[in-house]
Amino acid sequence: MQQLWDRQVAICYLIGLDWRIPSGFQELRERERVTKELRKIAKSGELGRHFGNAAELRTKLAVAEDRASRLRGELDAFRVVPEYQELEREASDLSGRIDDLNVENVVDQDLIRELNASLAMEGEPESRDLVKLYGEAGVVLPGLTLRRMEAVERFHRAIIENRRSHLSGEIANAEQRVAERDGRKQELDRRRSQIMKVLKSGGALEHYTSLREELGRIEADSELLRERRAIVERLDSAKTEIEVERARLVQALRDDIHEREEVVREAILSFEALSRSLYERAGSLAVSDTPSGPRFEVHIASERSKGITNMQIFCFDLMLAEIGARRGHWPGFLVHDSHLFDGVDERQIAKALQLGAERAEGAGFQYIVTMNSDSVPAEGFAGAFDIREHFVETRLTDATDTGGLFGVRFN
Repeated sequence: MQQLWDRQVAICYLIGLDWRIPSGFQELRERERVTKELRKIAKSGELGRHFGNAAELRTKLAVAEDRASRLRGELDAFRVVPEYQELEREASDLSGRIDDLNVENVVDQDLIRELNASLAMEGEPESRDLVKLYGEAGVVLPGLTLRRMEAVERFHRAIIENRRSHLSGEIANAEQRVAERDGRKQELDRRRSQIMKVLKSGGALEHYTSLREELGRIEADSELLRERRAIVERLDSAKTEIEVERARLVQALRDDIHEREEVVREAILSFEALSRSLYERAGSLAVSDTPSGPRFEVHIASERSKGITNMQIFCFDLMLAEIGARRGHWPGFLVHDSHLFDGVDERQIAKALQLGAERAEGAGFQYIVTMNSDSVPAEGFAGAFDIREHFVETRLTDATDTGGLFGVRFN
C-alpha cells in the first residue's frame, strides 16, 4: 500500500543511492497530475467551449483587438451633436419639401410642353386660300362678299392673337413658378447640406454611449481571451517542461546508478547470497532507471506462489537491513509480522528465521518477528540453532477477568 515515491526514496536512502532524485520524480508527477487535471477541466463542459486551443484563441484575440482598435478610433474622432434628433427630423422635413417642389415642377413642365404645342398649332385664317380657289375656278366674288370675308378674317386673326397671348401668358406663369420653386429648392438644399454636414461630423449622445458600451464589452472579451490564451499556452509549455525535466531526471538517475556502481553491486550480491541460503537457485535483484524513477525488481527462480513472493520480500528487507547496518543510517532493527510467512513451507520458515537471527547477530541489528507460538516451526533448523533462545513470550488469555491484550477482551 506504500506509494511509489515513498518506496523509491526510502530504498534509495537505505541502499545508498541519491534519494533526492526519486523525490524530484515525485514533484514532477505532482506537477504532471495538476497539469493533466487543468487540461481536463479546460477541455470539458462549458470551459471546453470557451478555452479551445492556443491557435484558435490567438485568432479570436487578433479579431477582437482589431475591432476594439477601430472602435477607439471612432470614439476619438466622435463629436456629440446637441439636439441631434431635432436636426435629423429637420433634414428629413427638408427632403420631403424638396420632393414636393420637384413634383410640382414636373406638373408645370408638362403643362409648359402642352401649351407650347398648342401655341405652335395656332395658324392664320384660310380665307385668302378660298378667294384664290374661286379665282382659279373663274368665279368673281362680289365686293360685299369680299368685304365680309375680310371681316371674318380680321375676327379670326384677333381670336388667334388673343389665344396666342393667353398661351404665352400661361407658359410665362408656369416658367415663373418653376423658377421660383427652383430658388426655394436651392435654399432648402443649402440648409439640408448644412444639417447633413453637422450630422456627419458627429452623432447623438446615445450613439456615443452605445459605442462606449460596445468598446467596453469587446475590451473585456479581449482580456478574457488573452487570459485564456495565457492559460492554454502555460499548460502546453508545462507539458513540454515536464518532459524536459523527466528526461533530465532519468539522465541524473542513470548517472547516479553508474557513479555508485559499487553500492548497487553490493545490494545485488547481498540479495543473491540471501536467496541462495533459502533456495537451491539464487535469486536476483535488478536496479534500473525508468521515466517513473528507480525500479527495484527482485526474482527468485521457482514456482510462482504467494510463499515465493513473500520470501522475495524477506530477502529484500534483510538485504536492506544489512546494508543499512553497515552504513549506520537506518533505525537499527527490522520487524516482520507472521503474515510474511503465510503460504511458506515450514522448512523454509525455519530457514528464514534462522537466517534472520544469524544475519542480525553478524551485522549488529535486531530482527523481530511477531508470531503465534503454535506457528513456530518445530524442525528444519540447521546445526545447533535453538529458536527458543530467541523467544520473548507474551501470554494472551481470557480465562480470567484480568486476561486480554491492553484491556481488550476477545469473544
